[in-house]
Parts: sequence; structure tokens; C-alpha cells
Amino acid sequence: MKRRKVGIFLFDFVDLLDVSGPAEVLSLTANNKAEQAFTLYKKQLLPTRPFEVVTISESGKQIITHSGIKIEPDFCIDRCPKLDILIIPGGPLRGVQSILKNKRMIDWIKKHRHIEYVCSVCTGAIILGETGLLDGKKATTHHLALKMFQKNYPPIHVVTDHKVVHDGNLITSGGVSSGINMALYVVEQIMGKTAAERTAKTIEFDSFLY
Repeated sequence: MKRRKVGIFLFDFVDLLDVSGPAEVLSLTANNKAEQAFTLYKKQLLPTRPFEVVTISESGKQIITHSGIKIEPDFCIDRCPKLDILIIPGGPLRGVQSILKNKRMIDWIKKHRHIEYVCSVCTGAIILGETGLLDGKKATTHHLALKMFQKNYPPIHVVTDHKVVHDGNLITSGGVSSGINMALYVVEQIMGKTAAERTAKTIEFDSFLY
């Protein structure tokens, strides 16, 4: 199976779980039971794992999350490797708004419109909405931002009763912990339900809902 390169976009005041949830799910996904067992014991992840997760910010410099925890990105956008999957996390509205005003970042996201999957977590859907990629598509976001999302982006068909919404190559998910559901959904789409269930069991995640 082709190994997918997954990029998670970072910005100041991003929600930490929006980043770490999908990162853990995809990083700990294994090709089979034997590899899954090795993953639990070895210090370093196996090079044969199906997803390689990297982090990317505009400048490549350290960012600070909404909870105050600092993260050092792997790449800046100018040196970002070719991605198969792009994940756009969310954060508080003021943090998200700073990205909406950043034409360079919006254009960079738009350049990934044809990759295998472009995903969002929580209010990351607002950033994705700003790119226009969701126009005419179904999408969701954090429950507290649904009305604002629909008001600001009327061409989007906002879904209010699903944690994960898939339309074309775009996958959006609800608030914060829903990024875990979204990542498990991605695993299922690419590797099948058995692999997704095995990964969910590994991280002891019981809320297997889409």
C-alpha cells in the first residue's frame, strides 16, 4: 500500500487536541496486528506504517497553542513536502480570523485542492470555507460555530447532526475531539473498517461515530 504523507497545518492559538488527536490516530495506525503490537512496544514508530504525519506552519517557527503549549513545526510552507492529505485544525475565533486575513496561507491551502483528502477539525472548517473549496459542498464544524459558519459562507450546505462529513475529497469534522473520529474515518476510507477498528482499540477510543 502507498504510504500517505499527512500534513497538519499549525498556527498560533490552534487547539492542541485538533492537532494531536488526528496525529495520534494516523501515526499509530498499522498495516496489520503484528505491526500494531510492535508499535506499542518500540520507542520509534515503524518505517512501514501507512501514514507519515508532519506539521507545517507559515514560517516554520515555533507556534503556541490555545492551551499555551508550544510546538516546533517540521516545515514551513515554502519547504513543505508533497502531501497526500492536508489537515486544517481549528482554534478560538480570533486565532482563526488571523488566518482568514492571511492571503498567502489561504492561497497555499487552495493549492492542495486536488490531493487525496483535505480535512478540517472544528473551526478549521471556517478556514477551509474561506478558500471557497467548500462552496456547494456539505460540511460541518464546532456546534457553537454552526450558525456563524452558515451565515458567513451561504454556498456551503452545513450539516448539524454528524461528527464527520465527507463530500468529494473534502472531509470536515465537528469540535475538538471529533478530529479523532475524522482520522479514524480516513483510516477506514483508505485501509478498511478492520484497520480503523484496530486503531480505535489501540488508543482505547470507544466513540466510533461518524
